[in-house]
Order: sequence, then C-alpha cells, then structure tokens
Amino acid sequence: MVCCTFIAFFLALLSRPVLALRGNPLAWRPAQGATIGPALRARNRASAFRHAGEGIIFVFRNEPNIWIDLTAAVIVVVAGLWVGLDLAEWRWLIAMIAIVLVLETFNTAIEQACNAVTREFHPTIKVAKDVAAGAVLLSAIFAAIIGASIFLPHLVGGSLSAVICGGAN
Repeated sequence: MVCCTFIAFFLALLSRPVLALRGNPLAWRPAQGATIGPALRARNRASAFRHAGEGIIFVFRNEPNIWIDLTAAVIVVVAGLWVGLDLAEWRWLIAMIAIVLVLETFNTAIEQACNAVTREFHPTIKVAKDVAAGAVLLSAIFAAIIGASIFLPHLVGGSLSAVICGGAN
C-alpha cells in the first residue's frame, strides 16, 4: 500500500510539467493576443474591501431573491427572540442564515459571469445557472429543516405544557 502511494506520487511529479503544457479545455480564456484591459485587481486592502462592498451592494440592488432571504431571516430572528432560544440554537440559525445568503450571492456571481460570456442560450451555461440556483434551493430547504428542528420543540412543548397545566387545574 505504501509502495503504491509513493509510485503514484512520483508519477504525478513526473507528469506535472507535461500536464502544465496542456491547456484546460474547460477553462475560458481570451484569444491569444487579445487585450482585455488592465488587470482588475485591488491595489491595497482598503480597495479590496471597497470592491467587496460594491459586490454586496450590487446583489442587494439587483437580486430580488436576497430580499426574500433577508425577510425570512428577520422573521426567524424575531421568532427566536419570542420563544427564547438558547445560545446553541442561535448558532445553528445564524449559520444557516449566513449559508443561504452567501450561496445567494454566489448564485448571482455565477449568473453574472455566465451573462458576461454570452446572452444567447447555451446548454452548458443553463446547467451552470441551474446548478447555482439549485445550491441556493438546497441550502434553503436544509435551513428550513434545521429551523423546524429548533422551533418545533419550543412551540409544541409550550402549547402542550399550557394544555397540561390548564387541564390539571
């Protein structure tokens, strides 16, 4: 087993220069000699944060689904305050809210990158956009499941204890 690992490692080292010469057929690159302007790179940390802020502002201005996600997050936070969640439950809710919002921004980034390549229908671009949207949907479904697992015991437990205490008197 160890010998096979070393052989695979050395073969990978030997084949690396050869593979580096071969272009990746999945990578999009401008045509040889094409000029695309100056590199769009942040000059310092402050401009990097400014660019990140501009990206977040873009999402809030142009993506209606982020507002749906934020509305759901506000409802969840208000409900969490109302039922009195403990610290561990808050951590789960905050993590799920963050995951959904981050995936929504990645979805927007993927859609914008695909739109920059072409506005015409292309089956591969459709798949890329569909998969990105599917990731957001999956995160929202799992967030709902986690939210239900957190809130149901509080809601059912509270109503059951009221029924039991009210019925005991």
